[in-house]
Amino acid sequence: TFVRQILQARAAREDTPPDWCYVFNFEDPRRPRALSLPPGLGPKMQWDMTELVSDLRRAIPGALESDEVAGQRNQIVEERGRVAANAMEELKTELEDNPYVALIGGKDAMMVVAARGGEPLPSDVYNELPEDVRETIDAHVRDAGKQLFQIQRKVHRLQRDAREKVAEFHQEVTRQVVTHHIAVLLEKYSEVESVKSFLHLVGEDMVKNADEFITANGDSGDGSRALGPDQEEFFTRYRVNPLVTNAPGSGAPVILESNPSLKNLLGQIEGQMRFGVMVTDFSRIAPGAAHRANGGYLIVKAEDVLTRPLVWPALKRTLQTRELRPADAASELGVFATESLEPQAIPARIKVVLIGEPHYFYLLQGVDVEFAELFKVKVDFTPHMDRTADTERSYARFVAAECEREGLSPFDSEAMARIVEEGSRITGDQTKLTTRLREVGDLVKEAAHHSRVAARDVVTAEDVETALRQRARRNRRPHRQLLEMIERGVLSFEPEGEAVGQLYGIGLLSLSDEAFGRPIRVMASAFLGTRGVINIEREARLSGRIHNKGFLVLSGYLGWRFAQSRPLILSASLSFDQLYEEVEGDSASAAELYALMSAISGVPVRQGIGVTGAVNQEGLILPVGGVTQKIEGFYAACERVGFTGEQGVMLPRRNVENLVVRREIREAVAEGRFHVWAIDRVEDGWPILTGLQAGETTEDGTFPEGTVHHAVMARLSDWGEKWKGFGSGQRQEDEGDEE
Repeated sequence: TFVRQILQARAAREDTPPDWCYVFNFEDPRRPRALSLPPGLGPKMQWDMTELVSDLRRAIPGALESDEVAGQRNQIVEERGRVAANAMEELKTELEDNPYVALIGGKDAMMVVAARGGEPLPSDVYNELPEDVRETIDAHVRDAGKQLFQIQRKVHRLQRDAREKVAEFHQEVTRQVVTHHIAVLLEKYSEVESVKSFLHLVGEDMVKNADEFITANGDSGDGSRALGPDQEEFFTRYRVNPLVTNAPGSGAPVILESNPSLKNLLGQIEGQMRFGVMVTDFSRIAPGAAHRANGGYLIVKAEDVLTRPLVWPALKRTLQTRELRPADAASELGVFATESLEPQAIPARIKVVLIGEPHYFYLLQGVDVEFAELFKVKVDFTPHMDRTADTERSYARFVAAECEREGLSPFDSEAMARIVEEGSRITGDQTKLTTRLREVGDLVKEAAHHSRVAARDVVTAEDVETALRQRARRNRRPHRQLLEMIERGVLSFEPEGEAVGQLYGIGLLSLSDEAFGRPIRVMASAFLGTRGVINIEREARLSGRIHNKGFLVLSGYLGWRFAQSRPLILSASLSFDQLYEEVEGDSASAAELYALMSAISGVPVRQGIGVTGAVNQEGLILPVGGVTQKIEGFYAACERVGFTGEQGVMLPRRNVENLVVRREIREAVAEGRFHVWAIDRVEDGWPILTGLQAGETTEDGTFPEGTVHHAVMARLSDWGEKWKGFGSGQRQEDEGDEE
């Protein structure tokens, strides 16, 4: 949307590109010519040429069939006919005096035969004559035959000359008629040299083919003669195919092609079956999006271009050669096809804008060395913008524009505030607003629908809330089923009381259009040994690399906090209850650390508190993703089993700005029915989970009594002393068994 708006604003100030038409090439019909015309003249020229042919189909036969032209034509024929007749009469007169020969046959097929007394001799009589007499007759026949042949040649020349003179006369008459009609168009297109050149060629071809304007297969009823199939094909040569036309003063075109197939992008040469054979002509050249965008901007999605066969190479070739040619998929694939056309290329003055996710840019940059040469400008759009008073007003303008465009009721201020809040919720950040406005626009339409159902003149915050609830109901069937399993006890969730070595983390389940949190019980057990901390999920190959990394941090923290002056004697294991899919991410590492230290120390933790957050080796709580959905998921689970007033979620303080929770949760927090705690370090969470302080290290390296750290250190020290009590042989045997 943004790219299109920017380009349209820029294109409106730029020059309007010319129209492009394809016309017949009288020198080489297989290579149609491309004509450039000022904007808007393409369709006009098409109409003018259609009218020109229609007018000349009446004017040329009318002129050739006029009395004056008929008289001159007859005069030409009669003059040459008289000369031919006179020559033939002279021959007849001369041969009448020769008793040995006679002329037989009509005027178009005469021949000389033997005769006696002017009468032809039958063959049997001729054969009975003396030889010397036959020789005399034959000599006269040969001489007379030569004379007849000469006269016949002269007659044929005269007839041919008559036809040529008549044809020249017809062409001259036709030339005068054509010149008169074309002169009007030459004046109209006097400033377009390419059109003037084409019109001159049209005139010459019409004069040369004057007979085609006379031939007809009946009458069309308007004074012009109807065309047969062959004649229709002939007169196609005078058509104009306006491939691309632009309104004068409209600026440069901005074309968004949503389906950039080879045909849609670069056009094609269409054909039709005639007598079982595929035929085509220049009038069947169809434009593509690149033709319509020529002189302006073409917007296509990178994913669509790369997933359509042959499109990317064809698009590159167009940009490299700066020529637009209709697509020919058969030739691209090297497949034999029937003979087609080779239209003249149209100069390409086009800027292509590829839109896509960043990985498409890096993919093309990595696999196509020519990509950087063709696409030199990279614009990286963030999916969000800062939430300020100005951007909130921009959201209001966007909603107002949507309402005006779709004919929706206006939004009141509270409804508008809910739309802005949803814009932050989509980004997962209180300080940002999403720039992907399709989802916001859909919410606007749905809220307006609920307002219309309620017969309200304006859209209220209640309508927006209804739309959000309905959307959640449609999209969250898996979440409802999970909550039902929690309510029935199929999934264990007991958010009350205290327990040692266990508490609830919060997982994030993502679907295509939704994400929701679910409580996951983290369980830890600790005992004497030197195996360290074992991740059961990893051993079962149910954890991803990021989760494994977060888990390994736990040993680093324990060593940093409790093993500065003595070895860490510990064996422990951690697992997630009733989780059978792969675990990924480090957002459970804080919950795992609390469960582990509770198991070591024996200090119970409150079960009604869900924990999310990553941790580093020095105990700093790091931000994680999806905190809003995690809080809402934990809240929904607590709601199903019943609130106790002590339940809530503990999260990294650095995630506070990411919280955009629903109003019902904000109200529950305000009323004290639910709680949200933000912490900076692991130590900050112990008073919330246990009511005990974590405990700071004293000068002698110990921790104050009554603190969690003191209990952990005491248990580790006890295990260390017990470990020393084992004999070295026993320890080696044990260690061998462990290996």
